[in-house]
Amino acid sequence: MENRSTHYGDVKKWIEKVIDSCETYQQTLTAKVLTYNFEKQMYGNKINRSLIWSISESLRLSLKFKRDELMKRKNI
Repeated sequence: MENRSTHYGDVKKWIEKVIDSCETYQQTLTAKVLTYNFEKQMYGNKINRSLIWSISESLRLSLKFKRDELMKRKNI
């Protein structure tokens, strides 16, 4: 991350950039671990659970779309 921000909104944007930059399925698995670790960190920092759920689901959906995109490219 450029400025080493610890605000969860900035971290979420950074993780979205990481997901968007994935070029292989293996990279998406690593991004999934990154997402999981971020979720654990938010729980540890006692962030509102509904906010954690919202952020986590958004990142999971981004990962799903990226994986689908990679699989379509592979089949073409």
